Amino acid sequence: MVVVLGINDGHNAGAALVRDGAVVAAVQEERLNNTKNYSGVPKRAIHEVYRIAKVHPHDTDVIAMVSLNRTYAPLKEMPFRVKAFLRLSPFIHSHAFVRWYVAFLHRFRPMREVHDELQRLGILDKELVFVDHQSCHAACAHHSMPARKKNLVLTSDGAGDGLSSTVSVGDGSDIRRIASSTYYDSLGNVLYSEVTGYLGLKRWEHEYKVMGMAPYGKAEHCIEKMRKVIRINPRRPLEFQNTIGAVDQYVERKFMRLFLGERFDNLSAACQQHFEDLMEQWVRNAIRKTGIHDVVGAGGLFLNVKANKVIREMEEVDSTFFYPAADDGGTPVGAALKAYNDHCRRRGIKPRQVEIGPVYYGQEYDNDAVKETLKRTGWLKKAQYIDDIDGHVGDLLAKGHIVARCTGRVEWGPRALGNRSILADARDLKKIRDINFAIKKRDFWMPFAVSILDERKGRYLVGPKKSPYMIEAFDTTDARDEILAGTHPFDLTARPQTVEKAWSPGYHRILTAFEDQTGVGGLLNTSFNLHGSPLVGSPEVALKTMQDSGLTLLAMGNWLVTKK
Repeated sequence: MVVVLGINDGHNAGAALVRDGAVVAAVQEERLNNTKNYSGVPKRAIHEVYRIAKVHPHDTDVIAMVSLNRTYAPLKEMPFRVKAFLRLSPFIHSHAFVRWYVAFLHRFRPMREVHDELQRLGILDKELVFVDHQSCHAACAHHSMPARKKNLVLTSDGAGDGLSSTVSVGDGSDIRRIASSTYYDSLGNVLYSEVTGYLGLKRWEHEYKVMGMAPYGKAEHCIEKMRKVIRINPRRPLEFQNTIGAVDQYVERKFMRLFLGERFDNLSAACQQHFEDLMEQWVRNAIRKTGIHDVVGAGGLFLNVKANKVIREMEEVDSTFFYPAADDGGTPVGAALKAYNDHCRRRGIKPRQVEIGPVYYGQEYDNDAVKETLKRTGWLKKAQYIDDIDGHVGDLLAKGHIVARCTGRVEWGPRALGNRSILADARDLKKIRDINFAIKKRDFWMPFAVSILDERKGRYLVGPKKSPYMIEAFDTTDARDEILAGTHPFDLTARPQTVEKAWSPGYHRILTAFEDQTGVGGLLNTSFNLHGSPLVGSPEVALKTMQDSGLTLLAMGNWLVTKK
């Protein structure tokens, strides 16, 4: 048995445990401390993954740290030495400079708090390795696929360890990088995050709002201006090239001149259109270079479901896989998988490559724990124990109720996949207003997602395929009126979760009970949280979220809580 602990102590901190090539536990710190996008040492998550997996810390073989230099967001949290690099990067942005930067800053990487937690677990003497940021993303994507497949491995995000995107060839336990773009040429930062900031939203957090706004605008009004920001490097076609000549706050000054007078919705549309065009061209160039037509991807930019749809539908592409926790939150898994394969190779052990399955990797609470929480918080008098709780929830949804669900293990990644979800009848467009304004308290233009019985995906999706992670968009069929509230405006695409009984029996039971009553095989699904808060992690947070919102029904285990 080989056990590897992965730790991300930077942006979207968390920990993961890999045993013999399989992810047995993974938790983001925000799900434990209820601080969205928590950045820092994941003290609770490090301990929690051992408890979840029932693995003794002393059985650990390797500890894998994400990134040679910690990732920081927002900028104000960065140490002076990192800020100094950002000031220099517009003037010195070669790959040689990036290598120097990483080697230099690696010596100053803060590790004291991490060492303290490892000492508490009694594993400070275990082998400690560092995995560069983009290699973490690449390992997530490639090592989650069957070992027999050779993959074109793509990573793209804001930046990490001086790089913002990479192209690699994954073959068995080996991932060989063939190209990369520097921080200065970041498609994520220079284009998407800077447009996000220019529109008055939060960089590195609200990019999804720009994507949500894009269908409301007309890209043609300012697409030519957007194309002046960044492009594919004409001399090195696997790299991006910053053509606006600035990064970070210097970009904002140039945006003020370039986009003065342009409408925010048109800017959103142009940003999304240019982004899709660049990603398509980049993938096409990489396929032409490598001759590999099976594409896997990770990194925050692969959370853009519309761009993923473009890639999946390219004639040159045979298959696609986008890692569910594509953002920095997923990197502890990547670090652990990379370290596991390297450890096995050094010791002459044949590594196992375990294909990804359900990503319910986090903590769960049984009925006794739920009852104790209900009793302690005074909610027990408003709760009822129901044997067939999932069938009952399906019936309530069929009657027009909105129900929150906090059951089973917490999902890994940013998507709610039924265990920490708010559910409603997707035929009723009024549910969008009810959830947006009374419960989620979020921007009106943000679309919802839909969960569909896997056996019904052909009824609702054009070119249906297994899509259990809500990370791809699909065109919808003429039956879309049955799931209309879960589609995107104007283009009527959907970001589905296909639900299999073997992967999620309780959630599948809810959907089948709803279908028995209505004839509809899908439900509106949105994450169980308030706007600006992370996905609910515990019964305590679930009850607090219900108390602070317009929710009236909450299913936790076999308990149904009613707020009257």
